[in-house]
Amino acid sequence: MLYPVLIILALIGVAILSNRATRECRWREYRHADGPFWRCAACGAETVTPNGKPPKICLRHKG
Repeated sequence: MLYPVLIILALIGVAILSNRATRECRWREYRHADGPFWRCAACGAETVTPNGKPPKICLRHKG
C-alpha cells in the first residue's frame, strides 16, 4: 500500500519541479572555430550562451 503512494508522490514532484519553459527542448552543443553554440533538436532554434551551458528558456518563438 505504501509503494503506490510513493510512486504517485514522486510523479507529482517531478511534474512540479520540471522546467516547463524547456520541457520540449533538446539542446545539443556544436563546437566550431567561431565558438560553441546550442541548437534545439526539437525546433531548430540556435543560440550562444555566455556560460557555455544550455539555455534555460525555450527560444522557439523568438526570431
